[in-house]
Formats: sequence, structure tokens, C-alpha cells
Amino acid sequence: MGGNQLKDVIFVGKPNSGKSSLFNQLTGLNQKVGNYAGVTVEKKTGNYKGLNLIDLPGLHSLDTNTPEELISKKKILSMESENSAIVYVANGTQLIDSLLLFSQIADLQIPMVLVINFKDELAKNKIEINLNSFKERLGCPILLMNSKSGDGIEYLKAVLEGQTFNSPNTFCRSQYDTFDGSSYQNNYKEQITENTDLKFWEEDYKARLRVISSVVKDSVNTDNAIDPLNRARSWDKILLHPIFGLLIFLFVLFVVFQAVFSLSSYPMDWIDAGMANLSNLAKNNISVPWLSDLISDAIIPGIGGVIIFIPQIAILFFLLGLLEHSGYLSRISFLSDSFLKRFGLSGHSIIPLMSSWACSIPAIMSTRIIADPKERLTVIFASPLMTCSARLPVYTILIAVIFPSGAGGIWGVQGLALLSLYLLGIVATLVVSYIVNKNLKVESNPFWAMELPVFRMPNWNNIFINVYQKTKSFVVQAGKIILGISIVLWLLASFSPHNENFKEEKFQVFQKISQKENSNFEMSKEAVDLEYSYLGYMGKIIEPAIRPLGYDWKIGIALLSSFAAREVFVGTLASIYSIGSEDENTIVERLRNEKNPETGKPRYDFATAVSLLLFYVFALQCMSTLAIVKKETGSTRLMLIQFLFMLVLAYVFAFAGYHLLK
Repeated sequence: MGGNQLKDVIFVGKPNSGKSSLFNQLTGLNQKVGNYAGVTVEKKTGNYKGLNLIDLPGLHSLDTNTPEELISKKKILSMESENSAIVYVANGTQLIDSLLLFSQIADLQIPMVLVINFKDELAKNKIEINLNSFKERLGCPILLMNSKSGDGIEYLKAVLEGQTFNSPNTFCRSQYDTFDGSSYQNNYKEQITENTDLKFWEEDYKARLRVISSVVKDSVNTDNAIDPLNRARSWDKILLHPIFGLLIFLFVLFVVFQAVFSLSSYPMDWIDAGMANLSNLAKNNISVPWLSDLISDAIIPGIGGVIIFIPQIAILFFLLGLLEHSGYLSRISFLSDSFLKRFGLSGHSIIPLMSSWACSIPAIMSTRIIADPKERLTVIFASPLMTCSARLPVYTILIAVIFPSGAGGIWGVQGLALLSLYLLGIVATLVVSYIVNKNLKVESNPFWAMELPVFRMPNWNNIFINVYQKTKSFVVQAGKIILGISIVLWLLASFSPHNENFKEEKFQVFQKISQKENSNFEMSKEAVDLEYSYLGYMGKIIEPAIRPLGYDWKIGIALLSSFAAREVFVGTLASIYSIGSEDENTIVERLRNEKNPETGKPRYDFATAVSLLLFYVFALQCMSTLAIVKKETGSTRLMLIQFLFMLVLAYVFAFAGYHLLK
């Protein structure tokens, strides 16, 4: 294929083929994440020397019925050979399986290059591939490489730069005659686009398997080969054990969540102290009073309420990426299948559910991998109960308030508390899934199968790119919301319907009451100004509804603002407790020092903190998630039921937690 007409290069491959690793090798951080028009399936695009590279979701076969794989299938069938080409990435240790999909695409006569991946594993397992024999049979450029290290990538770059793609031979379609005559031969695209006859695909698969097995046998020498699955089978006897496997999984989760605290504590303290000092610096050096207050009381605390959690978010994404790329996450899916069936789910559901630990939005998008419509709707409804990264700032700040760093010694009380909240989210998800599945009047078609990948060292480059992208996404998306809300809160807190004389009189009254009752608690002038501001009155309006949960009007403001996005809670508290404050304490210290004006005792006592934690476990406080639910299901009614159901659930558990512990 020559000339300059090539514009798009599509990366295609089965799951676990190393396709995305190769895409990342070529694009690095120069890539964008977006959604296909009209649907909510994530795609990655990047640029390489003027070529638009697109990383499609993993695809098992053109005979597919999952919504996500249908996106890849439709993209392939809509490709125009004159301005687009395919980089097909095959797992070198499972060539027959990989070439089944390759042969289907080859019959479409789209220009391609075949990349046989995992060159290092082939050498280690003494599997020898005769590339010349392969090229003769398949008829397109074939490269052997390692997507993790980049070994052999220079040959792929040469193909991309020289645009030396070539349409493969129709090596399957030309060598078997399963179907009658030329209608299949000449109208292959129409056949696979429209054909839903199960017999068609069964016969097609058998015929292709015979041809591909012959091609691989002639071109691959396995006389001295070591079965690459032997080591995986040995580990799987332990990791997939119904008892020991589950205990190992729980231990792995505990290590992950304890690491989120222990590894992030120092950088978080540095960031928190640094933002407090920066705020104080702005207050002392900006001469314009209103600008000084805006920057020191709104903008800096608002930004600080986001970036302080970068270490924890990055560590969580890194560790989850480690589990995924090593092959362990697939084992969790397999291990959980028989257990999840009791709740109307399958092993297919575990990936979207665990994806919710990062964010419910891509998790709900990823339910497109679930073929069963009933199971898919169940997961969409229940997955927001899984603990997403937006809850992490709320959890960690409240846990830090009630459990000082180092509490519990080597057992790590903070990590155990965080693990308990995650497990509570899991239990709630399963119970709600059971209820929803039993009551949904949707036709069910339960079928689940998966391929367990071999264990391999993670692609560190891939993991770090993923951490960077997801952390950046969290900071940018949450930052815009929090910064905007912080400025609005500052405006509402800075102005009052009353004049200064009124507020001064109120302050004197509080002072006299405090002296008369010999109370150790004194209300500052700044606190009085805040209480009688527009923000204070807003909080007072909702205070009667939340007082049974142990909350005051300040918590109510933070609670109300976090319905836009959960992580806003911490930024709002940072702004509220910074307004009019002269101290340089961190947000954790300010919360610990906050007093209940009625009792003089800590406002954030154990009962109140637990009540707040329980509220955030259950409440669906994310407008973006609700929008995705509406788009994915096409049902406003289901979205509203989901929101109200989880809100009532949150209120009931928060109420019970507070009154049992106070």
C-alpha cells in the first residue's frame, strides 16, 4: 500500500494480546481518551507522524453479541481500504486462537500488518516461528516483537512510515467450501453483518480452525517447546481454590488499602501543610482585602482539596493496574463466578464492578461486555455502591480524623477501616443486585466464558501511562467542579443579609452566654459572621433534616454541594473552615478541633464520623453517573428510582449508625 492517502490505523486484537501496550509504545502520553459518537464506549486515539492511531476495545470474534465488541466489529466493517489499515496484534503463545479472528478480518480484504507479540515468551518456551512460511501463506507483512520492551518496534514503525500494509490472502475463504457457491464468496461482508444463524457461525468456526491449525503446524516448530500454561496451572490450583483463593484475595485487598494510607501519608502531609502555608502567605501579602480573601479562603483551599489526594489516587490506580496486567484480576473473575451466580450475576460482572473502584462512569460503560441484558441492567443499577475513587477523599479524611496515624501499630487500623468500608460497599452491591435481579422483568440469556491469560510481568510503561491518565482525569474533572463551588461558597459566606452591627450584637450575646455558663468553648467573630451569612442561612434551612444524623449546618453545606460530585465534600469543608481563619492548621487538624457550640465537645466525634462514612457508602452523589445511567439504559424512570433508593438507604444507615454509637 503506497502513497499518502492513509489516514487511520486501527489496532485490533483479542483481549490480553498486548494490543494496548503496543499502542502506548507508539503514542506514549500523546493520546486522548474519548467515546465513540452516540455510545459510551471508551476509545484511545493517538498520533504517530501524521497517522491517526485508534485503539479498539478487545474483540474475540466477528460473531459477537456483546455491546462493547459490537463497536469494534462495526468499526472494522465500516473501514474503507483506501484510507485506513489495521495493525493486528496476535498473542504468540496462543497463535491458533488469535488467528481465528485474523482470518475473519483477512477475508474482508483490508490492508493489514500482523504483529506476533510476546517474542520473549516464545523464546523462553522454545517456540520457533518461521516468518517466511507465515508470510507466504498469509500474504501480508508479519512482524515478531515484544510490546512490553519495544523489541522489534522499529519494524512496525517502518511499516507505518512507509505505509507498506497489504491486504492478506483470503487463506481461509479460498480453501474451504462449507457454504453453497458464490453468494458467500462474493458477499462476505453482508453475510457476517446480517447473519444470526448459529449454524452459520458454527460451521464457519470449524472450517477456519482446520485451515489455521494446518498453517500454524507448517510454520511453527514446537518439538522442544515448553507449555506456557504449565506454570499458570500450578499457581491456579492455589489462587482458584474456593477457600484459599478467597482468603488470598481478601489479603491482597487489605495490602492494597493499607498501602494507600501508608505510602501516601507523607506526601499528603507535605501537600496539606504546603497549601496551608500558601494560603497564609496570600492572606499576608495581597493588599486588596477581597482578593486576598478570595485567593486564601476559596481558591487555594479548593485546589488543595483536590491535589492532596493525588498520592492516594495514583497509588490505588497503580496497584489495581498491577493486579490487572499480571493476570490476577482475571483469576478473580473466574473465582467469583460461582459465588456471583447466587446474586444473579456472573464472572463477567466482576470486571465492571471492580472498575467501579476507580469510577462508576467507565464501569457502567464497561457493562457492554455483558451479553445478558438482565445482568447488565442489574450491574448498572448496583455498581455505584462499589467504592469509587471519588469516595476515597471523604473516607481517608474522616478516618484520619477519628484514627490518628499509627493507630493499631502493625495492624494498621486506618487500612482496616478503609477495607471495611470497601467490603461494606461490596456487600451492599451484592444484596441490591439480588433484589434487582429478582424484580427486573427483562429476558435473561445467561452465558459466561473467559480465557485465563498466563501470568506475566506487568508492562510498567503501560501501568504508569494508565496511572497518569486516570489521575489527571480525576484532578481535571474534580478540580473544575470543586474550584467553581469553592468560589460560589466564598461569595455566599462573605455576604450577609444583615449589617455589621447586627453581627456584632450576636457575637456579644454569644460571649456573655459563654462567660455566664463558664464554658471552655468560645465562638469567634469569624464563626458568627459565617453563621449569619447567606451560606449560613442555606445550611440552617437543611439542618432540621440532617440533625438526626448528627450533622450541623456546616456539614449540611458540604453534604449538599457533594451531590454534584462526592469529592467536593472535602473541598467544601476546606473552604468553610478556612473562611475567616487565621491559623495554619491542616484540614484534618481543623476538623479535629471543630467544636459543637451546644456541648463544647468535638463536632466530628466517632458517632458523627461513622454516620458520615455510612452516608457516603450508600448515597449516589454523582450527577455524571446519573447521566450515564440514563444514556446507557434509555430510562429516566430507572435513573430516578436508583437515585432515590440509594438516598433513602444512605439516610437510614447513617441514622442507625449515629444513634447506635453516640
